[in-house]
Amino acid sequence: MRAAASILLSLLVAGCGGASKPAARPLDVSRLPGEAPAAMPPLPGGTFIWGRSGDAVKLDPALVTDGESVMVTTNLFDTLVGFKPGTTAIAPWLAERWQASADGLVWTFTLRDGVKFHDGTPLDAEAVVFSFERQRDPSHKARRPDDAFLYYDTNFRSLKSIEAVDAQTVRFTLDQPYAPFLSALALHSCAIVSPAAFARVDKRGAPVDFATDPVGSGPFVFERWERDAQIVLRANKEHFSGAPPIDKLIFRPIKNAQARLQELAAGSIHGMDNPALEDLATIQRDSRMRLLSRPGINVCYLAMNTQRKPYNDVRVRQAVAWAIDKRRIVQAAYNGIAEPAGSMCPSSMAGHAAPVDRKPDTKKARGLLEAAGHAEGFTTVLWYPAAQRTYLPDPGGTAIQIQQDLKEIGIQVELRKAEWSAHLQATQAGEHDLCLLGWMADIFDPDNFLYVLLDKDNATPPAQNVSFYRGERVHKLLVDAQRSYDWPTRAKLYAEAQEVLFEEVPALPLATVPDFRVVRMDVRGYTIYPAGGEYFRHVSFAK
Repeated sequence: MRAAASILLSLLVAGCGGASKPAARPLDVSRLPGEAPAAMPPLPGGTFIWGRSGDAVKLDPALVTDGESVMVTTNLFDTLVGFKPGTTAIAPWLAERWQASADGLVWTFTLRDGVKFHDGTPLDAEAVVFSFERQRDPSHKARRPDDAFLYYDTNFRSLKSIEAVDAQTVRFTLDQPYAPFLSALALHSCAIVSPAAFARVDKRGAPVDFATDPVGSGPFVFERWERDAQIVLRANKEHFSGAPPIDKLIFRPIKNAQARLQELAAGSIHGMDNPALEDLATIQRDSRMRLLSRPGINVCYLAMNTQRKPYNDVRVRQAVAWAIDKRRIVQAAYNGIAEPAGSMCPSSMAGHAAPVDRKPDTKKARGLLEAAGHAEGFTTVLWYPAAQRTYLPDPGGTAIQIQQDLKEIGIQVELRKAEWSAHLQATQAGEHDLCLLGWMADIFDPDNFLYVLLDKDNATPPAQNVSFYRGERVHKLLVDAQRSYDWPTRAKLYAEAQEVLFEEVPALPLATVPDFRVVRMDVRGYTIYPAGGEYFRHVSFAK
């Protein structure tokens, strides 16, 4: 059983007047279900409202990198392959079948027949080519000057060409082996978009912004977006997998976890993410709510900008690592419901091979700072987001714990809080000294963590590698792992890369936390997906 899922919460209830009551029965996180019961058959109709901690940034699936945007786009768009519900296993979706050449360089996909976009145009092989070519080709007609296709740049550097063999057949040709290729096609960024939608103009003749008025083929159709208030989708009654039971799906940003919970209790929303960890036992006892959980495939980390002084000195980064008490952070900012992380590759991910982690040692940390010429310490700025994330349920509390730990070795930390989109923009541009961020699995492959977050290929603004680390040895190990289809070989390379990263510590992994969701008791068919986003196509109500 995974460590993150086996944590027990001991909840003691204090009585009035100093008298204590017997301890409440412990909440065993590992025994929580990962899904609401299915309805057989689901009842049609109704509006399902999902409460979340922040608003989306954009709704063009190829451009977004944040979870708030992804959870909307995964309901608007389809990909060639997808995930079996509640698992990381790859399954056919828009592509009914596929085959790969013996050398793994040529992949041929056969599409479902008769699929249409929400605008009524056909989803055929040419649309698939369009969806990838606009990301691959800098001169593509649908590409705009400020477009940054970070997921494509990270995951499809080996894609040489894509062609429509016929209306239902698409061929991808790679210029070198890429082991995660099939899994990578399940990424939200590989969603197939309507080419016709990019030709739209408004009443003034200006191009319609696809990122705010998207057109896909998914189980829900975009209706409207009221910034910081709601995103409204309606059911796609013609979806090839069948019409969703509900009529409408609404995403509502409610920043405060307790406020989300109050609205759920009142019935004004029907489900929510990121509950406050200290509220889990209360939720579990509330007959109106169902608490759901799965082991998390995520990591929260402290990124150190290795291109800025003093973090360009490995001794300073190591000093920070020796100073920070991860277990104290887990207790204070995660209510004890997390696993201290020893690697940027989570313990629940294949390929995890964390070295024995450091135990806090102030003396050793001070010695490293002195050797680096900072015996008197220095002042630095730590950026952290206002929005809660699955991996960062208490951003401010986590930042304060780090501030306190670093003060013990003479590093004075100024805290800088930013709204979610501003935080992403600033850190991806490299404006920070230190920053708190995290990553949730898009696909079940260590490449999705180690290469995406720490390879030099991804250290150019706007960067996924917000440590701006450019280690050549790690780069060679990670690229060699991509080019091998032999899993034991890949696992060995990833283990070696994690050893190097532990020593050079461009980013300090802090914690991995289980995924928690809460739904009303009358909700049916909701499942936590461990990777890839949120999916509401099977959700319905019991009455």
